[in-house]
Amino acid sequence: MTWRPSQLSPSARAISASRRTDIPALYAPWFQARLAAGWAEYIPAGPPRRCRVSLLPQDVLWFVLWTRWPRPFEAALDELLRRRFPVLCNLTITGLGGTPVEPGSPPLDRALAAAHALLDRLPPGAAQWRYDPVFLSERYDHAFHLDRFARLADSLAPRVDRVAISFVLPYGRRVAPDLRRYAQQQGDRLVPPEDPGGIALALALRDLAHERDLALVVCADAGLQQALGAPSAGCDQHGWAARVYPDLAAIRGPRAKPTRPACACCAEVDIGVYDTCTLGCRYSYGSCDRATARSRAAGHDPGAACILP
Repeated sequence: MTWRPSQLSPSARAISASRRTDIPALYAPWFQARLAAGWAEYIPAGPPRRCRVSLLPQDVLWFVLWTRWPRPFEAALDELLRRRFPVLCNLTITGLGGTPVEPGSPPLDRALAAAHALLDRLPPGAAQWRYDPVFLSERYDHAFHLDRFARLADSLAPRVDRVAISFVLPYGRRVAPDLRRYAQQQGDRLVPPEDPGGIALALALRDLAHERDLALVVCADAGLQQALGAPSAGCDQHGWAARVYPDLAAIRGPRAKPTRPACACCAEVDIGVYDTCTLGCRYSYGSCDRATARSRAAGHDPGAACILP
């Protein structure tokens, strides 16, 4: 069965895969099995402990993928596109892959090769590049970010039309402890997001983006949006989906449901599970400790209804 806008049910949902864990990088076989089954289970932020969502074509408005390593997902993506599902992708490449900040992410050259293979499959405009978050520190300073951003933009700008940024936020108990461990282990000091140097760097990144005809958008940071005169990223948004897939323009989209202040995203069902991403990004709110994530991921069964059985 293929996706047809005329056959969408009134209860069709946008499906996120996933803000909570990198499904394309780590759980592609599970995703393919759930797509074949036509449904998946997920663990919501609050009770009940398990919920079920349909993945049948008539029940899905679009899929939005979140990944920094799409290579393992190529077969799954081909199946989604064969069945004509609308697919959007938030593609994170910061140039920090393989460093102590992102130890499990691919280094820059491999990340770019995988990105171009992904972009070859997707319609124009379906991918948003995320240079996000900007990890500004004494070691990864202005010069580092200006160099990495320019190199990445030169490679990606012909294929994507916008880039999203924000700065690392400590997110209380989920992120702050790992950032403190990083600082102690690496002897590196993170520059606070309110530091004037952060705004100066963001302005320079905006200029580099504009020189390459890239729109720079901001993810969930009203102050940074105002300082840059930039719109919100809207990383899962009906307007973005409708621009890429015009059939969706005539369909009433999901209601706005920001995940935090200044977020412009809409309501979605996220089929990921927290603390299962083993890539080890030190700023991640999805998995705040790599050892915990590895322990939980060890119980993963690709044939189960949920990422964690």
